[in-house]
Amino acid sequence: AMAIEVLPMTEEHLDGVERLQHECYPTMEEHEKITAERAAHFLEVFREGQTVAVETSGSGRGRVVGMNSGFLVADFDFAKEGGHTFQEITGGLTYSNHSPDGEFYYGGDICVSPAYRRRGVGRKLYESRKRIARELNLKGVVAGGMLTGLKAHREGPGAGCQAGEYVEKVCSGELVDPTLTFQLRCGFRVMGLLPGYIDDASCCSTAALIFWENPNRATAEERAMARATT
Repeated sequence: AMAIEVLPMTEEHLDGVERLQHECYPTMEEHEKITAERAAHFLEVFREGQTVAVETSGSGRGRVVGMNSGFLVADFDFAKEGGHTFQEITGGLTYSNHSPDGEFYYGGDICVSPAYRRRGVGRKLYESRKRIARELNLKGVVAGGMLTGLKAHREGPGAGCQAGEYVEKVCSGELVDPTLTFQLRCGFRVMGLLPGYIDDASCCSTAALIFWENPNRATAEERAMARATT
C-alpha cells in the first residue's frame, strides 16, 4: 500500500511544491501560485508554518503530493466589511505580514495532487495546521476557503445564485462544494464572505472566510500558572 506522511517542509521539497501548485490550480492566474522561490522565502519567514505530504514508499517515493502553508497574524477582525484579498493578506505572497507573536495562523494554502485525492491526505494537512495552532497556543486558524464549485453551480442549476446564498446552502448541506464542504467537515466554520479574494475562474474569485477555534488554548494567566508549578 502507498504510504503518505506529512512532514515539515524543507528546501528539498521546493521544486515539488511548485509542480504541485500547477497540478492543483489549472484555472488560477500565475501570480497567485506558490513557486519554489516563494516557498523558499516562506521557510525563511516562518519555517514551522509550512508542511508537505510526501509519498514515502513505492515508485513515487519522495514525491510531494500535498502541501500546507501559512503564517501568523497578530489579530484578526472578523467583522471587517469587505474582508481582504489573498494578495493583501499575504503581502503579495511574501508573508511580509507574518507576526512572530501572532495569535492566529492564517492559512495561505492547502492543496493535494488530483491523483492523490480521497485518500485522507487533505485531512492530514488540516491536522498539521491545527497541530501548529495547538503547539503555539494560538486562538485558532483563519483562511479563505475558495468556493471551487460556485462557477459550475452557476452554469448548471444555480444560474444567478449569489455567493452568500451558495455558502448558506453548502453550510446547511443542501449543496456540496469541493473545498468548503471538506473544510466544514474538518471543523471550520464560516465567518463571512470574501468577494474578489483570488484570481481564479472556478470560484468566481470568491472565498468564504473560515475559522477553526483552538479548543486547547490556554490564557496568559493559565500559562503563567503552569510555568510556576513546573
